[in-house]
Amino acid sequence: MKQLLIASALTVSLISTGALADEISDSVGSPGDPGQASRTIEITMVENRFKPSEINVKQGETIKFVLKNNGKKKHEMMLGTPEDIDKHGKMMKKFPDMEHPDEPNMITVNPGETGELVWHFTEAGTVSFACPLPGHFKGMNFPGMKGTITVEAK
Repeated sequence: MKQLLIASALTVSLISTGALADEISDSVGSPGDPGQASRTIEITMVENRFKPSEINVKQGETIKFVLKNNGKKKHEMMLGTPEDIDKHGKMMKKFPDMEHPDEPNMITVNPGETGELVWHFTEAGTVSFACPLPGHFKGMNFPGMKGTITVEAK
């Protein structure tokens, strides 16, 4: 019990100091206003994959992602750079029960449920997404629950 309390205190301390918080790169975009969404893209989450896993959007678009978890496990969708996603995945291995309700670039969806993530894509290029939960994602260079969003220039 004492070890659990120490681990919980350490987790709270790391979260409050920002050590666990992912920084969102400007190249990835920014949280979007649901009222400004130009379109909706539906994504199905199942064990070890997203359907679709390759998405195309245009620079300047605000997209409402509707995520349906058809799997038997909880899944997440995190938008970011490959480095940010890898870093967060490693943190999730250390703290698998970590909650992150205030992270605007990610959403957790329980089995059989649906969630929404709204994102504004500001820069042309490639944005990665993945489920950073332990065992769902094996890193951006390995098979697992991940995908890419190609943002076409205006």
